[in-house]
Amino acid sequence: MKIEFATAHKPGKQKNDDVAGHANGTFWLMDGATQLTPPEHGLDAAWHVTRLDQAFQHTLVKQPDIPLYQLARTAIDETGQDFYTRTGLSADAPQGLRPFCTMVLCRPNQFTGTLDYLLVSDSTLAVIGTSKEVIFTDDRIERDQPLSNFYNLLRQGRDFNSPDAKAEMGNVYNHVFNKIGKPDGWFTVGQDSAVIDHAIAGSIIIVPKDHVLLMSDGFTRAVNTLEMYDSFKALDSAIEKDGIEKILEDIRARERLDSTGQKYPRSSLHDDATALRISF
Repeated sequence: MKIEFATAHKPGKQKNDDVAGHANGTFWLMDGATQLTPPEHGLDAAWHVTRLDQAFQHTLVKQPDIPLYQLARTAIDETGQDFYTRTGLSADAPQGLRPFCTMVLCRPNQFTGTLDYLLVSDSTLAVIGTSKEVIFTDDRIERDQPLSNFYNLLRQGRDFNSPDAKAEMGNVYNHVFNKIGKPDGWFTVGQDSAVIDHAIAGSIIIVPKDHVLLMSDGFTRAVNTLEMYDSFKALDSAIEKDGIEKILEDIRARERLDSTGQKYPRSSLHDDATALRISF
């Protein structure tokens, strides 16, 4: 098994809201949601994903075969308790005061020849083979299209920092906060492990020479937004040839070429971008 990993935070930013890792044959990736106005307590998305990462690590040292859903619940409960201890804010505090994130967990099962997976929200798990490309993500937020008006402003020539665009992004945050955890909305990983009841989970057969990619949406931009590749299979081939870090450099170059977002509308000029690749 070969494991490749690379991450890049937004240019000019000190913190990275993405984190990926692995321990005892289990792999994960999380993409934190940056608050429009950082909360005064200082426990932001970067803290949240780092704390979850730590919880995964030490849980897997003690219980390497713990089921993925139980691993996720344990890490969320532990992180939520730490958040409450530090801030006094419970899991039902206003969403604008609490960090949240996506989550992808997976584990190859050598006895069944499968990859077990669990994911919450819109980071992506891709299984790429000689004749297959299978993509797992929860795209409910994309189907709701909360950014459609923002994208229209960019297409009309307003850049990311224009007053109109900034005001519309405020509307986006309000819309998102009002729909998180709702039956007609979508689910993210916050401080309540009950979210795992709404995770996408299952198993897929894997064979030698298959590749598995865990990606934050800043990395999947290469396919979904920036039109650098026409499929994740093509993206995987580029990684095979040039490595993940070269893809990150190319993403940044394509973003800079469209500095107003007029050609490739997106939520921000740059985004944290992270990928973890497993080869069998």
